[in-house]
Amino acid sequence: MAAYSAAISLKNTIQCIVQSSRILLVSPSPQILQPAYDAMVRLQKVLLKLDDTGYSKIRTKVNDLDERMKEVVWEFEDLLETHVYQQILPQLESSVGGERHHLSFSVDLQSLKHYVDYLLKRVTVMEEEYDVDLSNMPEEEGVPISSRIDFGRISSEMIGHTVQFEEARDLLLAENGGWLSIVGMAGVGKTTFAKKVFDSPAIKRHFGLRAWVRVGRKCEYNEILRCILAQVDPTSYNKMVTQGDDDDNEKLLGLLGKRLKDKKCLIVMDDVWEWDTRVLDKYIDDSNVRVLLTSRQRLEELEDPTSKGILCLLDDEESKKLLGAKVFGEKGFPLHLEELGKKIAEKCEGLPLMIVTVAELLSKANKSMTEVFLNREELNKSIQELWTEVAKKQHNSVFVDAYNQISEVLFPSYNYLPQYLKMFFLYLGSFPPYSDIETDSLWNRFIAEGFLEPIGKETLNDFISDCWEKLDHQYHLVLTEINPKSWFSKNEFRVHSCWQHMCRKEGSRIKFLHVLQSCGDDDIKDQRRLCAHSNMLFAFKQVYGSIKSDCASTTRSLLCFGPYHRYPMPIEDMDFKLLKVLDACKVRFYHIPLEILKLVCLKYLALSYNKELPISISNLFHLQCLIVQPHVYIKHRGVVSYMPMEIWDMQELQRITVLGRDLPTPNFDATLENLSTISGVSPKSCTREILKRISKLKKLEIIMNLKPYDDDGDDNALSGLGYISEELQKLNVLSYIVMNPEMKYKSTVPLSMFPSSLTILKLNGLGCPWKHMNDIGSRLPSLKSLELFHYAFQGPKWDIEFGCFLNLKKLVIEDTDLVRWRVQHGSLPRLHLLSIRHCYKLRKLDWKRDPSTVTTPVIELVDCNLSAVTSAMKPGFKVHCAFSWLA
Repeated sequence: MAAYSAAISLKNTIQCIVQSSRILLVSPSPQILQPAYDAMVRLQKVLLKLDDTGYSKIRTKVNDLDERMKEVVWEFEDLLETHVYQQILPQLESSVGGERHHLSFSVDLQSLKHYVDYLLKRVTVMEEEYDVDLSNMPEEEGVPISSRIDFGRISSEMIGHTVQFEEARDLLLAENGGWLSIVGMAGVGKTTFAKKVFDSPAIKRHFGLRAWVRVGRKCEYNEILRCILAQVDPTSYNKMVTQGDDDDNEKLLGLLGKRLKDKKCLIVMDDVWEWDTRVLDKYIDDSNVRVLLTSRQRLEELEDPTSKGILCLLDDEESKKLLGAKVFGEKGFPLHLEELGKKIAEKCEGLPLMIVTVAELLSKANKSMTEVFLNREELNKSIQELWTEVAKKQHNSVFVDAYNQISEVLFPSYNYLPQYLKMFFLYLGSFPPYSDIETDSLWNRFIAEGFLEPIGKETLNDFISDCWEKLDHQYHLVLTEINPKSWFSKNEFRVHSCWQHMCRKEGSRIKFLHVLQSCGDDDIKDQRRLCAHSNMLFAFKQVYGSIKSDCASTTRSLLCFGPYHRYPMPIEDMDFKLLKVLDACKVRFYHIPLEILKLVCLKYLALSYNKELPISISNLFHLQCLIVQPHVYIKHRGVVSYMPMEIWDMQELQRITVLGRDLPTPNFDATLENLSTISGVSPKSCTREILKRISKLKKLEIIMNLKPYDDDGDDNALSGLGYISEELQKLNVLSYIVMNPEMKYKSTVPLSMFPSSLTILKLNGLGCPWKHMNDIGSRLPSLKSLELFHYAFQGPKWDIEFGCFLNLKKLVIEDTDLVRWRVQHGSLPRLHLLSIRHCYKLRKLDWKRDPSTVTTPVIELVDCNLSAVTSAMKPGFKVHCAFSWLA
């Protein structure tokens, strides 16, 4: 579990120390650390053996040993980083205020040699013990066949999924037949869905033989055959049992084949974890045999089933209906509880298992109160008070009890994940429930945390994306629907609250991550990461006091994920030393405390702060991500705000996000070779002298403030932008935003600011003529997404010329005076989404679909003239409309 990630973390820590350009290791310090690094490589290989064991193996003993391994590795990492910190800090403090701080620090690790030897000895012993435990892992207890084939007690009463049910039924009844697999998150109702299909009158009429097998984590090939034969030919099966031949696979297959010959048969395999491809291989090609399989994960062994359906969560109305039916029967909610019932159902986020569990707890509570209160008025009042608390309070007893109950169902999905995914998934428990996750910051935090490692030749960014995709598409543990350019799509990138509860519970248990829930009641001893969904908790003396005494000396991350808190909090008083991640964007800082600027291990820093950055920011020489958001953004007359010159000494920086601050032009030879993203700077950061020093940039966001005063004196603010295409040849994403634009300013940007490598372009408030957009488009052969907001271009007509935007897939136009939009033949051949919003003058769309296009383009019209809607209604397009005045 955590030992694998702990090994990666220690490897990254050693690499960071040995390869740092700012740390001078006294010889033979690098050689002292190399054996520890090599030991972690070996430990990873040993731990990965667990992934090759079957789902039927009980992992309790192995997991306990994993815990002890993790503690040993963490203990050494704490010792190593503390030793380095204690040597660097005095050198930092010796710097004279106002001078450039030390560019390098001397560190001697010779005194750690015997600790390295001790680490190697302990790890070697544990590896040997781990191998023994792996080879002796006990098997899950078998289930009697009578239990596996007992489907009578499974309910087929289902709410929602009507269309999917009809499709599944019709596919099974179709002539071509084969496999149908239903996959989805644990608790989403796959078994109920399968039972409804199984009990369908049409299915019963069509299939003379039906068999139901509950497979689970342990169900062997022979057992599946016996389960099927016991249902389709009980006489033959009983005879085999009597004769003791029920272990003879060949005889079982022979009898099964004889019975299925020329018979229509439906076989349901419920809760399949892994698939033995021998099962029914001889029969699934037979047009008479159909197999309906349910699983909480995608089975690679069945790569090409006839059809695969993903069972989704219920919508709000379906959730409300299910909750009402489970608590009050067919009549549903009484009138006085209907609104509260709706809110409670919404908090269940469409997971049937959660809805049913909450319903059982509410029913039990209602019944208990019925026995206590004889007076009807008092009873209704008491029930209403309980339901109000459940609906409005996040940490209410009903939901906590429900989460704890269903965690037992959910936990195996986590426990049997591959090693490299486990801590990735637990980390997602840090986010507040019912909220989407901001992906850019999450990716940057993952990189800074240091417990992930790419596989093969993947970049770390690609590896993180693949991890999320695996959790989504293969294991169905996260909720993803990302189409941010579409007005009508539901965009989500989050974890269901049930899973978040399990992640928080397990993360806290193994000391990996703890979410603070209350003031002083949390056990935070030795927690590795701390998170709060209410930032004001840090302001209470007992909270920061216990943090300081119990875990601050070894805490690696502090995550302030609550609502924005505009008053100062004593984060610096908690005496952190080894923090790698400080995410405090939701906390206002009046000044950056000196204690934060001494956190030399820090790799990720996010703050809300209005004043100038101090030159001592360069003390954070391991920093990879710097995010500084203003509390209030005010443009002062004649004032240009720059980051300190020392920013150029911070060689590890990969992302800088600052609004209203620019990069200074260095007066010495300096580059930021690792910098890939800059956001929030003005055109003053885009001079040739600066751009050539950040030549590996992939994402650039420029924010321009038009002159608020006539005497600002910079008539050439855009002239430097012309060097972007020449100096930033790896740029993929470019955003250019004019703040509070006035159309009397016509800022025609130079075409040379757009490098041909761009795939995403966002423009806002330029006020250029539409012809200029065609000139830009002709330079961008790789452009896939184009967003134009707030009069980025102006004029009544945009004719997209022949050969423009040949690879563009998404085009968004919002808030312009456009009247006619026309596409000449041969343009936009790959566009599949055109979204036009708040263009009230728009009257005509002249776009004929190219017959050679494979997909059907979608046109979205939001608050546009009805004439535009009429002109868009033509064959070959899907048109979606929305009008706020009809809401």
